[in-house]
Amino acid sequence: MAAQASPLNSAHHWHLHVSRSPMGESEFRFAPLLRWLGLTLIVVLVLQMAAVVVAIDWADTSRPPQVTGPLVALAPLGFLGLLVTLIASRLEHPQQRHTPLRWVVCGCSALLAAGMIAAIPMSLSSEAGDAIQLQNLDQGRQALKEARQFREDDQQVEALGEQLAQAGQLAADATDDDKRRAAEVMVDEQIVQMEAQLQRFEAQRTRESQQRLIGGTASAVVLAVAFALLALTAVL
Repeated sequence: MAAQASPLNSAHHWHLHVSRSPMGESEFRFAPLLRWLGLTLIVVLVLQMAAVVVAIDWADTSRPPQVTGPLVALAPLGFLGLLVTLIASRLEHPQQRHTPLRWVVCGCSALLAAGMIAAIPMSLSSEAGDAIQLQNLDQGRQALKEARQFREDDQQVEALGEQLAQAGQLAADATDDDKRRAAEVMVDEQIVQMEAQLQRFEAQRTRESQQRLIGGTASAVVLAVAFALLALTAVL
């Protein structure tokens, strides 16, 4: 006579069947792939940052090192890699809160958060522009100031009129008033051109400053908060 299966044995068999369901096995197989994908992104981030650092001419003192922009641009790649690695760790070890991989994620996230915080004052200090741009701007302002002073000096304007007449740019019978008006027109046109050029240069500097403020400083603040939260999430 065949023995009937007890309810306890049936429940135990059903529990084993559920624990080895295709869904659980699929998540277990998917976790290592996520882990290696995340670690690959982190390695790519390290290599890209190393390439940025090597490419900088640290001996050039005419302009500050352009580190903030590339660092902020590469940071989302590191955030994605660390996040994917953390998700993989939680899928592989859902019952363990502190694993070596999670501590690695926490440490890397904290390091990148500190890097973003350090990038904020660097971005603010670079908004003044490099030394070459400032020098060109000062030279343009000085040239415009000298042109206006020249325009107000009657003797220099009259001398310029005589030079125009001698160069054959005026009629042979031009009077002193004609020479003076021609010189004034020439100086006024130069002043207008210099003012327009200076305004374009200052507008360009303003746009570049706003771009650095939004793309550099603000992004660094957001990424610093994101990395700090990711570091806490990894160990909590």
